[in-house]
Amino acid sequence: MKYHEFSIEERATIQVSRLHGMSQRAIAKALGRNCSTISRELRRNTGDNGIYHAPTAQGHMRQRRVVCRPPKKLVPGAELFELIVQLLREYFSP
Repeated sequence: MKYHEFSIEERATIQVSRLHGMSQRAIAKALGRNCSTISRELRRNTGDNGIYHAPTAQGHMRQRRVVCRPPKKLVPGAELFELIVQLLREYFSP
């Protein structure tokens, strides 16, 4: 089974469902996800006040992705990138 991150729409559904008092199991069924997945999402992204807020959760996810991924070696505009492009245009082998 392939892993899919929550979309902002799914996070908004979780937020509204929690505000209406739905259980994690009911939310999981509505989203077609495992209840453990909902539990982990709530544990990771519920604020100190105990309230789950979808935009904040989305921001936390983006921050975690930035931290966990190594920086790119070739960035357009960088000196190394321009050198490689120039050498490829001169038919040097990659």
